[in-house]
Amino acid sequence: MQEMHVWLYDEELAADKLFTPQDSDAAEDETWVVDRFGNEDRTVYLQTLGTDGTNMLTKASLLYMQEMHEWLLSQSLIVDGEDVTYNVVCARYTKDDDCKSPVSVLSYWQHNRTLLEADPNPLSTINSVDWRDIEPSGPPLSYYVGSDAVRDASGALVSTRATRIIYNLKNEKEDISGVGNDDPQSRYFEILVAEKSADRRSADRQAHSAETYILTEGEEAEAGIEAGQDDIASLFIGYFLMLFYASFVLSRGRVKYSHSILGLVSVVSIGLSTFSAYGLCWYIGIKFNTVVQVLVLVLLGVGIDDTFVIMDSWWDCSEIPTMKERMIAAMKHAGPAITITSVTDLIAFLAGSGTAFPALRDFCYYATIGITFDFV
Repeated sequence: MQEMHVWLYDEELAADKLFTPQDSDAAEDETWVVDRFGNEDRTVYLQTLGTDGTNMLTKASLLYMQEMHEWLLSQSLIVDGEDVTYNVVCARYTKDDDCKSPVSVLSYWQHNRTLLEADPNPLSTINSVDWRDIEPSGPPLSYYVGSDAVRDASGALVSTRATRIIYNLKNEKEDISGVGNDDPQSRYFEILVAEKSADRRSADRQAHSAETYILTEGEEAEAGIEAGQDDIASLFIGYFLMLFYASFVLSRGRVKYSHSILGLVSVVSIGLSTFSAYGLCWYIGIKFNTVVQVLVLVLLGVGIDDTFVIMDSWWDCSEIPTMKERMIAAMKHAGPAITITSVTDLIAFLAGSGTAFPALRDFCYYATIGITFDFV
């Protein structure tokens, strides 16, 4: 079903386009800025954490941090037939400039292993050299050594349990099928390093009494997509539960007079009306989004409720002898109730379509058309 969204629906995944009114001043200003200056850099946080109370400011721990820095720079993958490395995805002021330098406590040694190994007392260097001589602008050193850093009475750093390196990556966004508007090279590089760093944590804990966690925009976005795929499975489970419930209610506890097969027919009919509604929305250009996924169960609930109303009227007309007359009487009784309920839902969702939030507005559009197909 997720694959169906990719090729059938024009799915909107960008958070700013889902929840920010596109005619607002903020959206227009952002478009103006991006058109002239490009998107802001992406940020990757490589965070090293000491285990078993390890001090991450010792020379051994700093060398582990340096190792992880070199490891990240060495990673590569193929994206759209192109070999993507850190040198490809790193942010630059202009295309002819070098990569923007990462920033961390290792900046004292220019992220250079030789310089770090040659320093007999790295902690002394950290405390004796003014951080602003290393990084004249930007956050203070405490931003890179964590809030649990310990200092002595003079204010000199003694230890910390965590450190981090901050990298800037390019952010040249384009439409990616099934993903949304993103930079494919940076996104997949981020996911790669985040996953691979997780794979080596156990070995790092044993070898260095430390481990690395990498936080990236790509990994967060991928987690959101995976959550949406999990929701798809939940929708199928919900459909089967509703099918079981409808069949149970319509069976009336008696095999001879059971209408449980109508539960299956009703669920299938509602499913077809839902797909028809989705198809019409796609045809007229209303974008699909993850919020709309929930509508599948909403329409199922409304449709099954109509089924119960019709069958209740049918059972109340059991004394009418002929099938035709009984059906007419049942629909005379159930029809107005179903019509009033459907029209009420229709008006409610039409009113909701006036919201300024694009995701909710499109949801209401889908719901309005879905309720109409459900009723018909």
